[in-house]
Amino acid sequence: MRSRGPPHSMPPLIELSLPDGLPPWLAAFVVEAQRETDTLWDNGAEQAAAARTALLKKLLVTAQAWLDAKLDAHVAAHETGRCEETIRRAVREGAILDRRANPRGRHKIRRGDLQKLAAPATQPYDPTADAQSIAQLRRKL
Repeated sequence: MRSRGPPHSMPPLIELSLPDGLPPWLAAFVVEAQRETDTLWDNGAEQAAAARTALLKKLLVTAQAWLDAKLDAHVAAHETGRCEETIRRAVREGAILDRRANPRGRHKIRRGDLQKLAAPATQPYDPTADAQSIAQLRRKL
């Protein structure tokens, strides 16, 4: 009978730090995946746990690179569903940092900074409903 080697070792103390601005759903996924990885370590599945930890680290590095990407006002507006002027105004007012290298160049905004513009989700604008509510207000007058 072959020896299986020493009993399973303790998991390495790896603290995965979550980048600022990480979407809540992704942060929850990483925390849950780390919890499951700890369970694998506890059950002696060191190889599987090490592979999952490496994958989680790659995921976080990629997420950090995505958050650190610099966007111009047009792309930032498209990603947030806002007007370009809203993005430019937020930069001028200091709500979002301008990360352009040339002061005369186009605004450059870090994608992670766009979270500062996030507003609670609302229903998309419905012009028909808006017109109906205006008509109802006029009837009351």
